Amino acid sequence: MQKSLVFIIKTSFVYSALAFLFSIIGLFLPSTVTYVVGNPLEVSAISVEHVVGHIVWGLMVSALSLGLRYFVLGGIFPIILDSDHLIQFFDLEMVPRMAHSISFGFLAFFVLLLIFGKRDYRLAGIAFAAMLAHVSYDILLGGTTSFPFLTPFVAESLTFQGHDWIVIQLIAVAIVGICTIITKIEARKKLVV
Repeated sequence: MQKSLVFIIKTSFVYSALAFLFSIIGLFLPSTVTYVVGNPLEVSAISVEHVVGHIVWGLMVSALSLGLRYFVLGGIFPIILDSDHLIQFFDLEMVPRMAHSISFGFLAFFVLLLIFGKRDYRLAGIAFAAMLAHVSYDILLGGTTSFPFLTPFVAESLTFQGHDWIVIQLIAVAIVGICTIITKIEARKKLVV
C-alpha cells in the first residue's frame, strides 16, 4: 500500500511538472495567438463542480485499467493537468491551456513510460487519456470551448462544442483499454516463459 502511495505521489508530481513546463512553450508562439490571460483564480471558473467533474471523468476512463493505483491516478491526472494555468500568474503574453493538446498527451505518455518503467503501458495510457478526459469535461461544462489542441504545430485554438465531448471521452476510454490489454498480454508472455 505504501509503495503504491509513493508511486501515485511521484507520478502525479511528474505529470503536474510536465503540464507546467509544457505551458512555457506558449510564451514563444507567434504574437498573433498570444495574449495576457490574467490571474487564473480570477479568469477561470474554478468551482467544486469543475474540480469534481474532472476527477470523475478521469475515474470513468481509468476504470478499464483494472488496477487501483491506475484508477486513482486516472482521477488525479485530469485535475492536475490544470497546472498549465500557473504560468498565467506572471501576466505574460502566452497561449493559454497548452497542456490541453495532443502533443502534451504524447509527451506525457512517453515521459512517464521512460521514467517509471518501459513496460508500464497502463500508466502511459492513463497519462494520455487524462488529457483527453480533461478536455472532454471542459467541453461538456462549457458547451463551447477552444483549446490549442494541435499546438505547438498549429498555434490557433480549435473550437469544440455539443457532443464532441462524447467522442473525446470514448477515445480516452479506448486508449486505456488498449493499454490494459497490452499489459495483460505482456504479463501472460512472462508467465509462459
